[in-house]
Amino acid sequence: MIKVSILIPTYKRPVLVVEAIQSCLNQTYAPYEIIIGDDSPDELTKSVVEQLQTTSSIAIKHIHNKPSLGQEHNVNRLFDLASGDKIMLLHDDDLLVPDALETLVNCYINDPTISVAYGKQYIISNDGVISKKSSRTFNEAFYRTEQYEGSKLTSLEAGLVQQFPNNAYLINADLAKKVKYRPIGEACDFDFGFRVGQTGEKIHFVNKFTAKYRLSAVAVSTNPRNESGLISYLMVKDTAVPQESIKYKDAWLKSRAGVAVGQAISNGKIDLAIDIFLSKYHFAKMFTPGGVKRFGRIVLSGHFLKMFTGLLGRRKSFT
Repeated sequence: MIKVSILIPTYKRPVLVVEAIQSCLNQTYAPYEIIIGDDSPDELTKSVVEQLQTTSSIAIKHIHNKPSLGQEHNVNRLFDLASGDKIMLLHDDDLLVPDALETLVNCYINDPTISVAYGKQYIISNDGVISKKSSRTFNEAFYRTEQYEGSKLTSLEAGLVQQFPNNAYLINADLAKKVKYRPIGEACDFDFGFRVGQTGEKIHFVNKFTAKYRLSAVAVSTNPRNESGLISYLMVKDTAVPQESIKYKDAWLKSRAGVAVGQAISNGKIDLAIDIFLSKYHFAKMFTPGGVKRFGRIVLSGHFLKMFTGLLGRRKSFT
């Protein structure tokens, strides 16, 4: 019997975290335990979890962090507290489909050599309505399609292109506890999956929906200083990969270059923004509406001369 510890870090979302917990309790394969890492300053989440504890046959543990630990340290504490063979990290605003654990546990039963298993994610609105079109586009963007089912991508490639999801994966507990989260801000989910991929441990993608990813105002950061896209871009760009994986690296960098430029500008890193803007990964986007807007933001920041000089140098490199 494989014991699964479901870990849910949460912060001031008592209504949504109840939905997340209930999706764990309604599994066709029961989890061994559910542990809530609560960073909330109030007692609302504690209260609603205590109500669930009175009716659940599955162990639900509530850990109230006082003072708050922050995302990285909260997750790491949950990793340390987990006593199951496998760990599933679930965001407090996301949900599992009823047979998610059964689907993913069966991967380990069929192939004990795998270390991480995950499926596709539905995109849902704030009120839980599934968007089939957005779900299809989302999974295609992250190589979660029939073509890549199984271990078609190497673990490095899976982490690099984010086939490895930001949550709702099932991972060997010892691996999660070894890799852990690093304090690098909003890119920490990506960073964890990327570094798990660098370990070379075997991953397995199931071409089946196992989770629901809530794409809403409460799930999307509105912080104008957010650097997650820039951090992950630089992380991938500076990582050497085997020759056969370069196509995945280049495709990912091209798809993220615009976001990286925008975040560099927002954070006052204009020299870096110009370097990425003029790079081969962003070059094809220069004259798109987004590219023109980013060009304007750089010029308005007072760096017209450097941008103009860079463009001339870029032109000469093609002549």
